[in-house]
Amino acid sequence: MYLTDIKTYSFRNLSDGEIHFHPGINLIEGENGQGKSNLIEAIHVLSASKTFRPCKQRDLAEWEKEEFSVFGNVSPDSEALTNSSQVQLGISYEDGTKRVFVNGEPTRKVGEYVRHCPAVTFAPKDIDLIYGSPSIRRTFMDRYVSILSSTALAALTSYQKVIRAKNSLLKERSPNLGQLRTMNEMVAQYAFIITRERSALIERLIPLVEQFYGQFAQQDGTVQLGLIDSFLEQSAEVRTEEAYAPVLERLLQSEIERRTTLVGPHLDDLRIELNGRSARQFASQGQARSIVLALLISILRVIEERIHVAPLLLLDDFSSELDEGRMRRFFELLRKNKYQVFITGTDLSAHELREHETTLFRVHKGQVERVSER
Repeated sequence: MYLTDIKTYSFRNLSDGEIHFHPGINLIEGENGQGKSNLIEAIHVLSASKTFRPCKQRDLAEWEKEEFSVFGNVSPDSEALTNSSQVQLGISYEDGTKRVFVNGEPTRKVGEYVRHCPAVTFAPKDIDLIYGSPSIRRTFMDRYVSILSSTALAALTSYQKVIRAKNSLLKERSPNLGQLRTMNEMVAQYAFIITRERSALIERLIPLVEQFYGQFAQQDGTVQLGLIDSFLEQSAEVRTEEAYAPVLERLLQSEIERRTTLVGPHLDDLRIELNGRSARQFASQGQARSIVLALLISILRVIEERIHVAPLLLLDDFSSELDEGRMRRFFELLRKNKYQVFITGTDLSAHELREHETTLFRVHKGQVERVSER
């Protein structure tokens, strides 16, 4: 699967227009603040219908604008770049409303939309997967669980709404017990699905991460992954949807007293260990980066195996985060596969990947220029 082109309107600082991409490696260079990361973000928005940055939809619009759009064409393979084989995807934001399009027609089936052009994205902050808060790791899991399972995407969306409503009710002076118990029924339903899908993703990642980590850091030992499930901390019997109910009922009075929900997937975490010790506490910077690289390659593999679509790989300011040895081994892995890759940096004209089939773009004040192709 390849993104053949993208067309933006009023997106960040990017000039309105159409950009055609290489089916292999696309190098996007420019000074800081010129818009190269915005181009990566536009591709991610087209892929996932939302940004990977912590901001609201309206913030994606150009300064002093209140609307934007991103459209692009996806081809199933590099040999089939014809109009008949392409799928046109689109995202627009206008009057405070986001709309999602497939082949020019609006669709509400976001779970199906995100499978047309899945993307795995790396940004400099992703080192926080190791050192940051649990919310970062939950977001990482749920970004890809949503691609792999439309059921999980729906459950995540519904669960977030229920938890917001429940927490709002818990903050009242005398919350209605009947309403809380009704909400807990929905919490149990959605929590079971979310936990099941997160666990399935982690189980598939475990052997792959161990394999790829060994290629980046052969002498550093092995990586272990696991789900820290707040429900399981309360009851080892939580394996079915029905088993959640007694846990929620037992904690209800405590939640009323503390005025917040005390258990659920919104409080869970991804456990990442190196040689049986917490990577957050004991991994060096180099080891942490190797773990993130292993996770990226592993996610690519899992998505391709599960939905039979090769994801895009988006690497924002990638070279600044890696030493030469790890970067070389990472690109050796990329060259063995046929993923379409987008890499940003301040100077990529002499990048080692220029020895292979690549297209070099330069971004200046939001204008994207194709410089050369090999």
